[in-house]
Amino acid sequence: MRNLLALGFLASTWTLAAASFDCKRAQVAGFVYDLSPLAGEITLDSNTTTPPTVTTTKYVINPCAPLKAQPDSVPAIDRCPENAWACRSVINYKKDEKPRVIEVNAVAGKGSKDEPVLEAKASGSEKPAEFHWIMAGAEVEKVAWSTDIKFVCNKGAKNQDLPKVVGFKDGTLSLEWSVPAACALGDDGKAPSGGDKDKDKDGSKEPSSSSGGGFFSTLFSLVVVVAGLYLVLGVMYKYLIVRASGLDLIPNRVFWREFPYLCSDFAQHVWGMVGGRRRGGYSVV
Repeated sequence: MRNLLALGFLASTWTLAAASFDCKRAQVAGFVYDLSPLAGEITLDSNTTTPPTVTTTKYVINPCAPLKAQPDSVPAIDRCPENAWACRSVINYKKDEKPRVIEVNAVAGKGSKDEPVLEAKASGSEKPAEFHWIMAGAEVEKVAWSTDIKFVCNKGAKNQDLPKVVGFKDGTLSLEWSVPAACALGDDGKAPSGGDKDKDKDGSKEPSSSSGGGFFSTLFSLVVVVAGLYLVLGVMYKYLIVRASGLDLIPNRVFWREFPYLCSDFAQHVWGMVGGRRRGGYSVV
């Protein structure tokens, strides 16, 4: 029984440790950020021509969790270390030869309990426009590797945009990631909406497409409603008071029967006036 309790305690402790970094509600300088839209592994690579070969430097990063284990088809010596959140690998390609992995190691994360540190320069109650995601990695030839991701709040970008590699110097991988997810949540706990959805190229808001015909559509709707009420009330009056039936239920039936002819006479009258003006006042002899 004690062994079961001990195993349960260890399992719960491991779960808490693994879930201690909440990407959905990351705390930075007293503000909350939702980085979950950025969760998942991304790959950044660059090629360098090194005749007679081509050298590719590849970074695989997940800002929210450790990287997934690579398949068994990849030799163990060529795999990213376990518990890595960011991995750097250098692969050399030569024509008619198999690729050679000449370097691979964790540039962020090395232990099961490792997690990133979020830092920002806060000024009063203002939300930081940028913050840093920092995490230590492996030690290679007495040089401590690490990753520093500079997150920049950019409501006009997309969370699908990839980060930019600033450089890899003295064992530190520097990235810059400009995305909406890097903007602090509002007081209501909701992510800020994109700032460029309702703006034109000059930055001003575009007028609503439905505002142009608002008056006429409202007037037309009002006329239809009034006509409908008139027809319904007229039919009820004829049926309940006058005791009419059939076509006699239609209010002012004689008027509606003559209405098309009235419209025709009016149109002919207007056409005659316009035609008379076009003849300049002269009549046929």
